[in-house]
Order: sequence, then C-alpha cells, then structure tokens
Amino acid sequence: MIAQFVDDHQNTWDELLPEMTLAINSSVSETTGFSPAFLLQGREARLPGALYDEVTPGTGSTPETATSKATRLKEVFAIVRNNIQRASQEQGRHYNLRRRLWRPAIGSLVLLRQHHLSNAVEGFAAKLAPKFDGPYRVKSFPSPNIAKLQHRESRKHKTANINDLREFHDHESEEPTDLLENADIDEESNETSTRRPNHGTAESAKPGTPDKRQHRQKRARWRNTAENASAANRATTN
Repeated sequence: MIAQFVDDHQNTWDELLPEMTLAINSSVSETTGFSPAFLLQGREARLPGALYDEVTPGTGSTPETATSKATRLKEVFAIVRNNIQRASQEQGRHYNLRRRLWRPAIGSLVLLRQHHLSNAVEGFAAKLAPKFDGPYRVKSFPSPNIAKLQHRESRKHKTANINDLREFHDHESEEPTDLLENADIDEESNETSTRRPNHGTAESAKPGTPDKRQHRQKRARWRNTAENASAANRATTN
C-alpha cells in the first residue's frame, strides 16, 4: 500500500503513515466483516471530512449504556469468530490447491532455500542470486518441522525448516534407462516373434536373417539416442 503512494519519493514514506493507518482502521475487513476501529472501540471512526456531519455513524444519537454496549459487542464478537473460522477454511482450501505434500526422508538429498539480502555497496542483488544451495543430506528431525542437514561436499551442518527444503535430483548419476528399457522390450518382443515358427507358411524365421539384423540396428539407434540424452543432461547441469 505504501508503494502505491511514494512513487519516486521513497524517503518520505513515513509521512504517509497517519493517513494510511486511518484508512486501514476505518476499512471493513473481508475476513471479519467489520472495521478494526469498530471492533476495538465499539463504534466507527470519525473521518476528517465528516467530523461535523450529522449522518456520520455514532453522532446525533442517544448515548448507549455500558450494559447494552457490552451485550452488543458480545454478539458482534461471536459473528466475527464465525467469520474468521469460515475465512480460514476458505483460505486453507485455496492454499492446499497449489501445495504438494512432501516430506524428506532421513538420508535423502535436498536443496536449501537461501534468504539473501541485497547490498548496493557490494553490488549484490538478491533477485539475481541462486535461490537454493546444496545438496544437503538429511541427518535427523529434532522436531516435526525442523531438519538437521549436512552439506554433501563441505560437511557443514545446518538446521532448517522443512518448508525451506526442496527435493534434489542428481542428473549426473541418473541414466536414461527408459530408452534402454524400451529398446530391450522391443528387441525381446521382436526376437520372440522372429523365433516363433509361422505355421501358416512353409518358411519360419531363422537366426541370422535380415529381420534380426534390423533389430540389432534398431537397438544400436536406441542406445545412441540414450547416450546423446545423457550427454545433453550433463552439459546442461555443468
């Protein structure tokens, strides 16, 4: 909200705090259904432009007794509690739509989120810095949401919240086995069909036929594709 008013004059933001405080306190909250000023004082705040306006809420009316005011505020607070509970459930539902439940296991490798601060003197911009550091190995869980980590290379220990962790994928050690497995399955099925005699014709497939040579050539092409994919992954990682 402050950024909408300071524009290029960022050294005068503190001069706007009184007006912004009044705006926030007199605005109806979407969660509670009431303004903060009404929940705190039992009446709406008088705005500067309506101090002498008779239609301003709370002016020109008979003073309310303390007992009736306390009874009315109890009813208001009961409504506010229901509104807060309903808003919390709705906000939690929207938040969980984008959240993936994940918890690292002891011994697994993870990345740790970094919370950088920009430094104009050193020419360091937090937005351009790496967002994660690691990999770290999970050593233990002192509490349900806290994990003790150890860097895989430097062996330094750190303690972090699991919300700051992300699963680490070691692309260098992973082999593109999916292509090779598909090639082996394809070759096995083709060789089986080649060795199976065809009772409908007088000839049956024999070892060393051109079909088998084609299968070998096809498997070689699959392996070349897998090696090229692995080399590309290593080059991207480096």
